[in-house]
Amino acid sequence: MTELRADARRNHERVLDAATEAFEASGPDASIDEIARLAGVGHGTVFRRFPTKDDLMVAVIARHVAEMKALAEEALAAEDPGEAFFAFVQQVAELNMRTPGLHRCVVHCGGKPGSAELEKLVERIVARAQRARAVRRDVTPADVPLLVRSALTSAPPGLWRRYLGVVLDGLRPAKTS
Repeated sequence: MTELRADARRNHERVLDAATEAFEASGPDASIDEIARLAGVGHGTVFRRFPTKDDLMVAVIARHVAEMKALAEEALAAEDPGEAFFAFVQQVAELNMRTPGLHRCVVHCGGKPGSAELEKLVERIVARAQRARAVRRDVTPADVPLLVRSALTSAPPGLWRRYLGVVLDGLRPAKTS
């Protein structure tokens, strides 16, 4: 992105903040009119930076992925790999359950910008936890998001934390006597 004037930069951030709020609540059904109103800008301001609603969705999703990547980096820097793994999964689950409409946006857009880098970070977090014997060895890095997403999306309303807890317990190695 080219360097924006201070007022244009503020408007850009307000549009992204408003779009985040709207997409989190309504998914891809959020309207540009609503986003412009929430941001306190005109329609043209939104379309000047984001020619289509999909472009705006991709920018919001990229912010969301960046937030998850920051959590992953923290997990990799943590001293205890097992605690870091379980805390990371819990934090990402919390983030995603606070923003259910974003998942529908991801499905609509066909992917997440920056997701390949996030997947590599998750692979490192899982491998590190496995080396520390905190996560079962027969679990692959690709299993973790699938199991977590399944628990979150299958849980009856208000019970996702309980379902996530069962999945996390299942990721721990069996205790030997």
